[in-house]
Amino acid sequence: MTEKILVDFHGTGSGVGDLTWGQRTVWRTVVKTGHSETMGGITPLPPGTTVEQSAMVLRYVMARHQSLRTRMVFDKPDGGPRQQVHTSGQVGLAVVEAGEQDPAEVAARVKLEYEDANFDYADEWPVRMAVITKDGEPTHSVAVYSHLAIDAHGLDALVTDLATMDWTTGEPTVPQAATQPLELAEQQRKPNVLRNSEAALRYWERVLRTVSPKRVEGESDDHRSPRWGDLSLRSPAAWLATKAIAVRLGTDTSPVLLAGYACALARTVGNNPVAVQIAVNNRFRQSLVGSVSTMAQTCPLMVDLADATFGEAVHRARQATMVTYKYAYYDPEKRAAMVDRVAEELGGRVEMDTYFNDRRPPGRDEHELVAPSAEEILAARADTSHEWVMWTDVDSPLLYLDVDAEPDAVVFTLTGDTTRVSPASMLGLLTEIETVLVDAALDPGATTGIHS
Repeated sequence: MTEKILVDFHGTGSGVGDLTWGQRTVWRTVVKTGHSETMGGITPLPPGTTVEQSAMVLRYVMARHQSLRTRMVFDKPDGGPRQQVHTSGQVGLAVVEAGEQDPAEVAARVKLEYEDANFDYADEWPVRMAVITKDGEPTHSVAVYSHLAIDAHGLDALVTDLATMDWTTGEPTVPQAATQPLELAEQQRKPNVLRNSEAALRYWERVLRTVSPKRVEGESDDHRSPRWGDLSLRSPAAWLATKAIAVRLGTDTSPVLLAGYACALARTVGNNPVAVQIAVNNRFRQSLVGSVSTMAQTCPLMVDLADATFGEAVHRARQATMVTYKYAYYDPEKRAAMVDRVAEELGGRVEMDTYFNDRRPPGRDEHELVAPSAEEILAARADTSHEWVMWTDVDSPLLYLDVDAEPDAVVFTLTGDTTRVSPASMLGLLTEIETVLVDAALDPGATTGIHS
């Protein structure tokens, strides 16, 4: 049984303006796939939580953040949207009684329903929220946001800002100082910011003219329908090996995992230099740190692994990442035009549809890492497991690797286009990441095995 509560909200600031670069990047994907891009999750609620408290939270975030009070206005000659920020309105909060069902399973089903249904960009607020109850007592909160309003780092900012709410009055205890979307869109029209965009596009062009036109060599001999598959591999050994390498090199674990993926890619279905895109949150100025708006954009990372030890590969991956952070802030339409121009000049498009996404939370390596023994690493290989998570015909990347953490393992989830990479090759790629990392952990002089 589902009840809908209408929650009134009132915030400050309103107006109509262009989309930001981050929003325009997301909109291009929405147009390409025909599906809404979403962010969100499920939060177990402590005993004693009330529906009224959940409504207060929803009212607070809507009032606090202009991006959540934003709808699209389709009044441009090319049919593309602008954004309109509203001062006030009403938003629905669903209250779903689990009855005899497991409330956690009900929450997962509601989240999936919210993610699968496209947003009505002109007439729907970019947030869907539900409270799951068991015998009338709230057990879980479900929140799904349109990616046009928020990105992953924005979601972190939203949670952080929620801690400033007065739980008695529902009012903020600190002023809102983060740059809001309309203001950001205006900033992106200024000459100094446009110069940054032009520098980023020059970097993109250098990458396009340097790497092989193909990220994946050859074609798949095992096409599937649906076309794209998600394969997850859970590896305690890869996590132990990553920690051992990070301790030895005095670095954090992300460049180790990136170097492992790059080496495995070049050894199996790919080539060298390796080029993958990574998402950069672009919150480098203090005024943007607390912004929940969509600001992340992707940028290619290029790393040459030839004739390198694995330690050198990690160093090169870290250096390449720093370069990428510098050049991930750009006008997406101008980038698309540049890509088209370069394709015409080269006589064909350069594939840039391979991604690396370390989704582990910030601060994950702040605690002291302890290097495990070689025996522990080798023994853990017996616990490696994999499963196919889902299949889809929604237009997806050629290869997209997500990295997630469990307390004692790293989980790699690879989305692959089976017209180019067979399911067996996808599994071979993920298994090779583990092999690369374990070999490098056990042998400090291990090389990438990739030659000029």
